[in-house]
Amino acid sequence: MRPDTRVSIPGFQTTQWSVVRKAIDGDEIKAQEGLTAICNTYWYPLYTFLRRSGQKPEDAEDLAQSFFERLIKKKILVSADSSKGKLRHFLIACLRNHVSDERDKGSAMKRGAALVSSFDALSAEERYKLESSDHLSPDRLFQREWSLSMLGIALEALEIEFRDAGKGDLFRELRPFLGFGPEPSDRYGEISARLGVAPGTLKSHVHRMRERWSELLFEIVGSSLDNPTEEDIRNELRELQGYV
Repeated sequence: MRPDTRVSIPGFQTTQWSVVRKAIDGDEIKAQEGLTAICNTYWYPLYTFLRRSGQKPEDAEDLAQSFFERLIKKKILVSADSSKGKLRHFLIACLRNHVSDERDKGSAMKRGAALVSSFDALSAEERYKLESSDHLSPDRLFQREWSLSMLGIALEALEIEFRDAGKGDLFRELRPFLGFGPEPSDRYGEISARLGVAPGTLKSHVHRMRERWSELLFEIVGSSLDNPTEEDIRNELRELQGYV
């Protein structure tokens, strides 16, 4: 029996390959929605690839935006085939071709429609400046950022669950103990006193949070694959962990 990989997160689709099919087969509005969902997941990893490849910030921004515009105008996603590989590998290959084409034309295509709703060039460049992995190749950095985006989406899903359960304050206090982000500035004892909860209870909360985060990550990574088995998802998780 195949696992249920549905995840209810604002802006995150059921499966990324279903989004591709929507972008190909849907009407104009659905195609735009599908492509925007893909863009919002992949724009920063692709931006880091461009920057690490030697593109200047403004050129990386232009190339990223024009690349996503080209995806929909040229119907490039029609050639995407889940049986031939992963969506992120298809997109990075298409981006390479796009950069080569723009280089041959002698100038980058300037910004087109604002397809990527979350694309903030200043924020992207600030994030890129904080990258400590200067030794990584463009491909390796792209894979790393994709992996981090999966972790971040799972963390967002976890926060939504806590917030909906009226435990948003607890999540914010214990989030640093999940090991994703800066080291916690406070210790269990300090948080215990602030929340009026025993340290042992807080540690139990962290343990359950980590378990639930792992479950959500399993679901989200599964959503990036097409009709995966549990073993497929485990293999993808092992690959993901190798990049972080």
